[in-house]
Amino acid sequence: MDIFKLTFQLGVFFAIYSFIWFFIDTGIKFITSGTVKSQFGEYVIKCFKYLFLVNVIFLFSIEGDDKTINIESLVPVVCILMLYFIGKFQKNQNTNALFSRMGVQSQKKQFNARYEIILIAMSFLAFGFLIFDPSIANNPIALWFKESIIDIESTAIIGFIFKVIGFFFLLDILSKTINAFQYIIVKLTSVSKGNGQDRFDDFEEVE
Repeated sequence: MDIFKLTFQLGVFFAIYSFIWFFIDTGIKFITSGTVKSQFGEYVIKCFKYLFLVNVIFLFSIEGDDKTINIESLVPVVCILMLYFIGKFQKNQNTNALFSRMGVQSQKKQFNARYEIILIAMSFLAFGFLIFDPSIANNPIALWFKESIIDIESTAIIGFIFKVIGFFFLLDILSKTINAFQYIIVKLTSVSKGNGQDRFDDFEEVE
């Protein structure tokens, strides 16, 4: 399995899904006349966005007409999903901090770290649940999202634009992965040096 190709493809799917959801979110606001203004209401809508996202990504991780799970690609798909959600969390957190420094108190820009973490946890629980019962993933809404994503990706100009976005998503994931490994190595090195220093100090005390 080509992990780079998988990451690139998922980046394209994420971008197109967000593009489709933008119009859905706009439609919801139009139908409700903008009455969904509370933070809780915004996160309820976001909950559906995340749940259908993992549902659609799960469908893309299933191969064949018999809907068997591709075990080989399942682990990297989960890892990429995790990095994607962490990136979204950090982006929303930074945006909220920026607006707070500017003194903007728009309800739309409020950020609740607890709600965000709950949504991410629910999304991964939903993904795990689909593994045990893949038939649930084949619901009409998720299948519509999947077909729409494939149709948009196959469009000449628009599809190319999303492929460019997918390429930058690949670079971002690679950057996050490298930074994560560097962080782990630095931590392990510091712990190792710390333990070595402790043993040396104990030796000096015995002497």
